[in-house]
Amino acid sequence: MRCWEIKKCGVVAREKCEVFTTEMAAMEQEAGFINCWDFKGCEESKRNQCVAFINRQGQECWMLTGTLCNENEILEFKEKMKICKKCEFFKKHANKHI
Repeated sequence: MRCWEIKKCGVVAREKCEVFTTEMAAMEQEAGFINCWDFKGCEESKRNQCVAFINRQGQECWMLTGTLCNENEILEFKEKMKICKKCEFFKKHANKHI
């Protein structure tokens, strides 16, 4: 678990945090890095409302409830995992992070 997750830092605090910005930049430089919203081709209006985009966790979207998968906000983790297990992004990237 990352420090900003333990401290439950909000978006504004994360943006100002050197540790957060450094780690996010390093992740982006990894080979094969792609965010879920790019992989799925989400429109900007949808991205701006999705918790994965807001929290910059586009490589670990399955770990978050409140994402906008399949056009609906999914609040229950059990329901979310049923959808994630069918998702091509999850199938391709989950093993890198679990």
